[in-house]
Amino acid sequence: EDESLWQIARSRTSAADMELYETLLDKHANDDLSESERLELIRLRHEADRLMLRKAHAAAILRWRGHQLPPAERL
Repeated sequence: EDESLWQIARSRTSAADMELYETLLDKHANDDLSESERLELIRLRHEADRLMLRKAHAAAILRWRGHQLPPAERL
């Protein structure tokens, strides 16, 4: 359904996950990550990668169906 595809295309990572990701990246840059934090950073990165793939796939299907999508920064 197109509406489901639009919801996926507009979805975003939560602010809490983004904040945690940035905190862990800073700690990683300073070689200050514990093993559990390293695993959490990897998990967050994989989630972000999967989200971007889902968004790109949804956008491609919507374009194929003739919809015009706004620039990525407005999705």
